[in-house]
Amino acid sequence: MPDGSERIEHEPNRPFAERVLGRVVGSVVSPVVDNVDVDHVVDRIDVNHLIERIDLDELIERIDIDRLMRRVDIDALVARLDMNEVLDRIEMDRLLGRIDVNLLVGRLEPNQLIDRVDVNAMIDRVDVNAMIDRVDVNAMIERVDVNAMIERVDVNAMIERVDVNAMIDRVDADRLLARVDVNAVVERTELGAIIARSTTGVFGQLLDVARTQLIAVDQVVQAVPAQMVRGQAVEVPHLPSGPSPVEDLPGMPLSQRAVALQRHSAGSVSRFLAFLIDQFLAGILFTGGLVLTSAALQVVIGADIDIEGDSPLIALAYLLWLFVYLAGSLAATGRTIGKAVLGLLVVQADGQNLTGWAPVVRTIVFPVSFLLFGIGLLMGLFRHDRRELHDLIAGTAVIYAWDAATARLRAETIEPL
Repeated sequence: MPDGSERIEHEPNRPFAERVLGRVVGSVVSPVVDNVDVDHVVDRIDVNHLIERIDLDELIERIDIDRLMRRVDIDALVARLDMNEVLDRIEMDRLLGRIDVNLLVGRLEPNQLIDRVDVNAMIDRVDVNAMIDRVDVNAMIERVDVNAMIERVDVNAMIERVDVNAMIDRVDADRLLARVDVNAVVERTELGAIIARSTTGVFGQLLDVARTQLIAVDQVVQAVPAQMVRGQAVEVPHLPSGPSPVEDLPGMPLSQRAVALQRHSAGSVSRFLAFLIDQFLAGILFTGGLVLTSAALQVVIGADIDIEGDSPLIALAYLLWLFVYLAGSLAATGRTIGKAVLGLLVVQADGQNLTGWAPVVRTIVFPVSFLLFGIGLLMGLFRHDRRELHDLIAGTAVIYAWDAATARLRAETIEPL
């Protein structure tokens, strides 16, 4: 190993003083540095005190950012960073307080920044439920300017985009109509007056009054046997499939009472008057038919039928006609002409429409109710369900069934003369 003089001699290009200084430093400083415990020295450095004495503004001004960024390998730097540890050690409030946001934004290249953002990863880390929980909906609604929002809506464009046919197809018309109270709608418009004046006359008004009054008479007549037999006021019977019992019936006006009693068992007075009307009409129709038949036979074959005599054949023909009239009417519509005039309907005992042989059986056994001074008919006065003998045998019942609501509307709408 050459000595110091030899090293100095082999460096002829360096000044002598510099060579001597290098020799002294090499022989003194190097051993000292080699023996320094760097970790111990670093541990004794007060980093916070050191940072506080650094003038960051002056330091940043002396840094050539562009030159520094060109020499930094961003990918290698990012790869070596433990982001969780870095974030844990950063005092965010202090850091944000020293950042010049305007200067930072001015130097950013948005396109490059956006290209490096992993949107899917960002969305996956968002806790949507926590975000929604922190939203104050009431405060948000209070800040909405509804008028300004409405003014910005293009109603015409919105209407043009509505598929009316698809909307109509999704509407359940039956369910919608079932919820519409037609009578209430009519009562609140002038349509009620139009209907009343266009669908009624003197006969219609008289028929409405007669039906309403007969319901009141039925209640009075039925009340007497109820007091005699059961010792209590008459209750309005209802069939199993009919409406619920009526409350506070005596306190109702007659027109309202008629509406409330629809589909309830009819009283004996209305039923008997309907029977008389049917007998009268059946006799008139039979007599008229007999006269026409006699005239036709006299013209065709020259035979003359004595329609005024007591011929058994004519009596048999009348009974056959009466059976066809009664049974045929009940089978077709559930009511005869007399019952239709007084708003009565014959149904099954459970309130359903007549089916099967019930109309025929009821017509055949109807005369049985007249035996023993009509005791079968009088049963309706004493029974709670108001069914008579032929109803019990045939399994039928008679109920009120007419448009009392429209009648009430007509009575309230038409001005008295």
